[in-house]
Amino acid sequence: MLAPRPPSLRSPPLAELWRTLVFLCVASLLLALRPGHAFAQFLSPGPLAAAHAKWEGDEKCETCHSAGSGVPNAKCNACHDPIAKSEATGSGLHGRKFKGQPCAKCHSDHHGTGFQMVRWNPSTFNHEDAGFPLRGAHASTKCAGCHKTKSFIGLSQVCTSCHKDPHENRFGGKCLSCHDESSWTELRLNAFDHNSTRYPLRGAHQTVKCADCHRGSPPKYRGVEFSSCTSCHKDPHAGKLGVACENCHSESDWRKIVLKGNAHPWLSLGNGHARTACGKCHDRGNLVAPSRGALCVGCHAPVHEANFGKRCENCHASILWLGLPPKIGLAAHTKTPYPLLGKHEAVPCASCHKPTLSENVRYRQLQFDRCGRCHADAHDSRFAKRDGGECRLCHTEAGFRPSLFGAALHATTRFELTGHHAAVACAKCHDGLPSAGKRLDWTLAKSACADCHENPHGSQFAKEMKQNGCATCHTSADWDLPKIDHSVWPLTGAHAEAACGACHSATAADRKAGKGASYRLAPRACEGCHDDVHRGQFRLQEPKRACDFCHSTTDFKIQKFAHERLTGYVLEGRHRTLACDKCHTEQRTPSGVTFVRYRLGYQRCRDCHADPHSEASR
Repeated sequence: MLAPRPPSLRSPPLAELWRTLVFLCVASLLLALRPGHAFAQFLSPGPLAAAHAKWEGDEKCETCHSAGSGVPNAKCNACHDPIAKSEATGSGLHGRKFKGQPCAKCHSDHHGTGFQMVRWNPSTFNHEDAGFPLRGAHASTKCAGCHKTKSFIGLSQVCTSCHKDPHENRFGGKCLSCHDESSWTELRLNAFDHNSTRYPLRGAHQTVKCADCHRGSPPKYRGVEFSSCTSCHKDPHAGKLGVACENCHSESDWRKIVLKGNAHPWLSLGNGHARTACGKCHDRGNLVAPSRGALCVGCHAPVHEANFGKRCENCHASILWLGLPPKIGLAAHTKTPYPLLGKHEAVPCASCHKPTLSENVRYRQLQFDRCGRCHADAHDSRFAKRDGGECRLCHTEAGFRPSLFGAALHATTRFELTGHHAAVACAKCHDGLPSAGKRLDWTLAKSACADCHENPHGSQFAKEMKQNGCATCHTSADWDLPKIDHSVWPLTGAHAEAACGACHSATAADRKAGKGASYRLAPRACEGCHDDVHRGQFRLQEPKRACDFCHSTTDFKIQKFAHERLTGYVLEGRHRTLACDKCHTEQRTPSGVTFVRYRLGYQRCRDCHADPHSEASR
């Protein structure tokens, strides 16, 4: 028998509410009976679109959804990277018009596998919203003409991304500086910089109309020949003067002829010839050689008493009558008893052949047997005893510096350069004399080591310093390798390889006084340099033992310890093979320092071993 329906649920609205409540209870019960989210699809709004089909399933909901926040844009952008970049840079449709708006506002899902999430009409789309308004010829271009893939985003707005650059990037990527979107062939040339091309416009070329060179309909801008003037201009000389028109003409004025350098086919037009009118020599026309010939003697009478021949250009190549170039004099100087070498080649002729001298003395009787004939003695006759102070003993024509006075010549003085002294710069010892106006002082009265070197030992070796100075221990070969007689305390074993500073280190008093290490009264006992690793076992306890009782300078580590001889305890039986640390264990002092106890203080068996025969062990 059915229970009567409650009076409150008899009306249709309340009945509908009752059915909904029952449905939700059943759904909750089913969800509670299934593990995790495996049964949540029961409440899904509907199937996903085909593009999102791989995320179908209750366990994948969180791929797009976040609890309490719907479908956040961050999760959409995690997959749709181009859209994320567009929003980040503020470019394109999504970065300009829809930046910050929820993606689900336009692209919702759960409407079935055939649902189109991207719904738009290309014919009504305002391309200006994407940041690239379609103007001119672009307005009539079909979408597929530019968007050749299924994606409509990320397309570059640079002209060359769609159009081939016929200029091969010679003018950069600013196509709109000359072209517009209405017609590619209609150019704005009023602002075009022709200097950016391979043929800059100069002189009269700047006023020539573009069509005069770029002929044709449409005009030809690429492949225009300009390798020579005759590419555009007719040669009035019919090739008789070659193709280098610029040797006589310029772009500023074609009629004004200025021959450049060696442009003349027969002779130089420099200096005096530059002021001579063409007709004065070319009596039969400018394009024909003069009737008097092409040689200088055809116009100029010889002026030299000696017969130098008719090739005047050998000396007067630049049409310079007086003041010939130095190379002319240099070439002739090799035939004299004093050829010019080194820096003498750059000396002006008048520096030696002084105009104040008579002509005969100036050239033929000029004295040059000694450097002092021309050069003043910079050393004030200090080296007069050496070959009369002749410079060539130390210097050459290549330059006053560097000097040839090296270690070999220095050995002839009172101070021979040996060891490191041979590598010391001269100025280190021979410093200047500013008061006398001299750069270096070559006359040194002092030659003892202490005159140049500081004594780092103070008064430790006062006796030795009086006898032989620093040379008692050191040599000029190497300051750090002294010749020390260590027989007072012989260096054996590892001591022979130890650095001097390891034992002879600077004391506190030395450091305070700014002195070097102490060598006198250095410690000789082992404990003066080495720490007692045994913590006083042999130093303080009887019988006291010195370090050398067990150790030697050859090796601090004891290779084979004579246990019976040194301790009086014989290692027999199992004791012979027993490891040392079984008896001599490591211990720690109250201060935390560890050490090995070698003096045990016992020798009986029961001191180490328990008695197995005692009552306690039974």
